[in-house]
Amino acid sequence: MSYPSVDGHLTKQGVTMDTATDDQMRQAFINAFKEDLPLGWAKVEELVDKLKQMGARAMLTLNPNSPEGKQFARLLAPDIPRDVLQRHFGVKFGFYNCCKGVAGREPDDLKMTLREQMEAQHPNFVDC
Repeated sequence: MSYPSVDGHLTKQGVTMDTATDDQMRQAFINAFKEDLPLGWAKVEELVDKLKQMGARAMLTLNPNSPEGKQFARLLAPDIPRDVLQRHFGVKFGFYNCCKGVAGREPDDLKMTLREQMEAQHPNFVDC
């Protein structure tokens, strides 16, 4: 999972990989996410806004083969980027499959129901 601008963002902070604190590395990742994956970043922000409006669990489904869907997956599917985003936004994120991201206030908010898992078997999700 490559974020090409991350080293440049460390340099802008006046640090290197060897001298950066965890907070500085997280900030470099946030800046790299915005720069390197702008479509995915916009969808993560949309998901967080949806959560704030709904006050409960929010989900966002994207075409996994679209540019924004691919970037969204690169942000939410891997553990470290997802953790960085959770700290940044103050919410919990989950990834049900390659096209459905979920956000909640607590880890329990991310649990998928049996019905949701069954609905995810729809032929429209065959590429997920």
